[in-house]
Amino acid sequence: MRTKHRTTAIASLIIVALTGSSVFAAEDFMPPRTSFGVPDVQGVWNYKTRTGLERADVYEGALEVDEATMLEKMVSTPDFIAFLEATGAEAPGPENVGGYNGFWITPGDALAQMNGMYRTSLIVDPPDGKIPWKEEGQALRRSQQEDLPMGMAESDGPEGRTLSDRCLISFASTAPFMSSLYNNHMQIVQSPTHVVLLAEMVHNARIVRIDQEFKDLPYEKWLGDSIGYYEGDSLIVQTKDFNPWQVDKERLVSENVLLTERFTRVAGDKLHYSFTIDDPELYTQPWTAEMPMYTGEDLYEYACHEGNYAMRAILAGARRLEADAANGQ
Repeated sequence: MRTKHRTTAIASLIIVALTGSSVFAAEDFMPPRTSFGVPDVQGVWNYKTRTGLERADVYEGALEVDEATMLEKMVSTPDFIAFLEATGAEAPGPENVGGYNGFWITPGDALAQMNGMYRTSLIVDPPDGKIPWKEEGQALRRSQQEDLPMGMAESDGPEGRTLSDRCLISFASTAPFMSSLYNNHMQIVQSPTHVVLLAEMVHNARIVRIDQEFKDLPYEKWLGDSIGYYEGDSLIVQTKDFNPWQVDKERLVSENVLLTERFTRVAGDKLHYSFTIDDPELYTQPWTAEMPMYTGEDLYEYACHEGNYAMRAILAGARRLEADAANGQ
């Protein structure tokens, strides 16, 4: 298994090294081990960050900047939250009843900090910090996402509402993990034979089989088929064969993707997390991104479906509009 499936993971490690980033812990830090002798990366981890996946032009191609440059270039977090409240999906009604207010928005307070410097993009390879799309890749990705009924808005019954309204799928990316509007927590649980990667958002749980082969299944598992192994102080997880709806929901992968993730504890309260996307249907080359994860608060269930009074109100509002139309109003 390891000879067959380690190629991408080893390549991503070489890429990370060549781009000047580091997955090594401080010299005086001894990564802990579990009782069964493997690197201990368990815990609840927060990955919120203001660093975007791709590098903004304002940073003029620099992968890392100092604190002064970060403060100069980055809109302050309170101003950023105020902007989100006033515009886009978070704008107040009446046309957008139910938009979030700033209390719930937690995009992070700074760029991601790696090895004492601030990162201007999560992508470290290619070196320009841009997604290496094929010429037709973005159009193909959009067509795949259109197949997923995230945007349905009929209100004949709850089944006509969007999958996010029904709390079946979230807008957040959890394969791979990337910072979103809020709920940027995940939990890792390890046993001798399995690892669980539990996302806070819609409580998706990926079950990783340790030191096993991919399975030739007659169906696609919702979160894909995940296998893992340990290399040095790192847990490496590889996932493929996602369910088509999960593929459509995620931002960056097609049904042919091989996703390789690496988790390395570099301090008692910090992980280095990296992922490599190998997807020849969408991209000209495999590409790699990385970011820090920090010890998070307790993980609370994303239980939006229970007691979802908004669904009753949405359906009642639709009936009122129908009644008004019937009465000529």
